[in-house]
Amino acid sequence: MLRIVTVSALALFAIPTAALADRKAADECAKGLSGETLKTYRYGVVAVEKNNATLENAVRGYLEPRYNKGEFTEAEGRVMGEAAAKCIRLLHAK
Repeated sequence: MLRIVTVSALALFAIPTAALADRKAADECAKGLSGETLKTYRYGVVAVEKNNATLENAVRGYLEPRYNKGEFTEAEGRVMGEAAAKCIRLLHAK
């Protein structure tokens, strides 16, 4: 279920990696994040920069295993994923 919600919630953000244009802006955005959302952001940045992952896969890669273990609800995962994705997508800003 989280997979379907994550896919639809992040569909607007799911872009392939291009030139990483604005890491400073992404990090500035992430200053407002905390806890699991900040961890999702950090994981996502590495996945995008080093592994050439899409934004959706970067966020899902961190959250989905934790959701499956019952660490948080689907609604909580969606909120965390959207907040982290909002900052990660700034890597692609020009």
